[in-house]
Amino acid sequence: MKQLALIATLTLSCLAAACSDQSSPVPSSAAGGAPTPDANVPASSEAQQYTCSMHPHYISTDPNGTCPICGMDLVPVPTAASVAGSDGSVVVPSEMIQTMGIRTVPVTMAPFGRNLRAYGTVQASERLENASVSRFEGWVENLTVRAEGDAVRKGALLYRVYSPELIAAQKDYLSAMRIGNRQRTAAARQRMRSRGMQDSVIERITESSQVIERVPVFAEASGIVAKLQVREGDYVRAGTPILRLQSYGQVWVIASIPEQDIAAIRVGMPVRLNFPSAPDAPATGVIDYLYPTIDRRTRTADVRIVVDNSAGRLRPGAYVDVAIELASEPRLSVPSESVLQDGDGSHVIVALGEGRFAARRIRTGITANGRTEVLDSLAAGERVVASGQFLLDSEVNLRQGLAKLQAEPMAPDTPLSQLPIDATALAEIDHFTDMALYLHEALTAGDKIDPLFLEPAIKLGDQLARRYAGSKLMPVLAEGQAALRAAQQAPEGDPLRVQLARLLAALEPWLLTGAPSHYRQVGLALYRDAATDRLWLQKAGVPINPYGAGDAKLIAWPEPMSGESMATMDDRPPSRAPNDSHAEHRH
Repeated sequence: MKQLALIATLTLSCLAAACSDQSSPVPSSAAGGAPTPDANVPASSEAQQYTCSMHPHYISTDPNGTCPICGMDLVPVPTAASVAGSDGSVVVPSEMIQTMGIRTVPVTMAPFGRNLRAYGTVQASERLENASVSRFEGWVENLTVRAEGDAVRKGALLYRVYSPELIAAQKDYLSAMRIGNRQRTAAARQRMRSRGMQDSVIERITESSQVIERVPVFAEASGIVAKLQVREGDYVRAGTPILRLQSYGQVWVIASIPEQDIAAIRVGMPVRLNFPSAPDAPATGVIDYLYPTIDRRTRTADVRIVVDNSAGRLRPGAYVDVAIELASEPRLSVPSESVLQDGDGSHVIVALGEGRFAARRIRTGITANGRTEVLDSLAAGERVVASGQFLLDSEVNLRQGLAKLQAEPMAPDTPLSQLPIDATALAEIDHFTDMALYLHEALTAGDKIDPLFLEPAIKLGDQLARRYAGSKLMPVLAEGQAALRAAQQAPEGDPLRVQLARLLAALEPWLLTGAPSHYRQVGLALYRDAATDRLWLQKAGVPINPYGAGDAKLIAWPEPMSGESMATMDDRPPSRAPNDSHAEHRH
């Protein structure tokens, strides 16, 4: 698997190298490392170059030649004048458009209607839950509901309460009625109501003019007893919960909607429902509420759907399959595969005509049916690249980087920290630090390295050397390449330790003065072996010395705002590369 991944990495690296060096081609090696037949032919700015469409890193000047790797006929390589447009675009000859598999599509107004599928569960409606709470002190008698799950009809007797307080209030009310004092009667009646006596009971007292010693309490709503909190004979105080009634005549379905689809959901939308446990249940519902939060784990948001359950077929906890028909309004859009993402957002590759292509920033909206809404920067009828856009995007970025380098030549004394290093160049330089980590891991695990695994970094070193020729990065790259080539011939043991030390000695100026903040942020740590002064790089944590059992000294990453400037640190002489004299310090 490692070798397959390496072959893919080599192919992509070589393709990038071939695209970026078409203006001044340098004969490269074939996949097996052997020199090409034209390796000694000097490059000429006017001589036509030829390449293999399957292996673009192979360059030749023979128009009738074939690829030594796959045997395919060679095709012309476009010249620099045909590749770089003056407006920052990339110009691709027609024969290369077909070779690279470039396909363009128009920007169009397309309908975004679709059928959204989601899952959900049935829950009881909180709107249909009623609580019975005591409003007075007394003893519960004649409790008619005995267990949770009992059915209760509105107006049915729930229990009776013996309360001396209510008996006194009734006597005061009846006394006021007998003397005919209307004001006192009204006050006594209101006092009984405020203490929790229901109107039907007060009317009964009024009609009979008799005191009810055990005051009845009737259900104010129908439902099922969801919770029973008292028993026969319990003493209750004002505020004591008695029971809770839940009606299931209407239920809720809580459905989980993917985050990217929430913008298309509206309150009042009808939905289709399928209940596996209740085939005869209602097949439709209405969205009642959109919950305001998104689950961080599932990246979904909940919506609430109201469903009629007067037949009582739905039970809380049941699973439901939800289908929502989204509106089909047309939107300006492009195929989703045309949209590329980077650290600055979204962009597409626009076809400008006559083989010219350029990158353009866009703002995107919703995504559906394989298309993505475009909110600005594109107009209907323009064409964007839908296939082969990754190669063109890499070429556009590379051309822009080269244009900057050509506009601002690098002085030999430019500090490493001030070199124009973009994200692409930094990622390519990081191949060397990745190899330092790889060698360290192999040595500490007692394994052999795979020589082929070092090849991409060596090849990228050639590409970087051309871009940063004459700068202080050149000796870092050259010595790093030399160490990796030597490591290919010394895949384990002490010889590999020598090359790891040599690689880190070459990288030290770059690590400490070029981009120390970058390596601190990605969690790397630089250590020095106290016995031999040799360096190694590893993930931050407990140091694992690849050179032996000697003490490890952590080298702190310089702070950009510290007293020692990057330029001052960059002027320090690099550490001496270790040689075989260090063997006496090894195991």
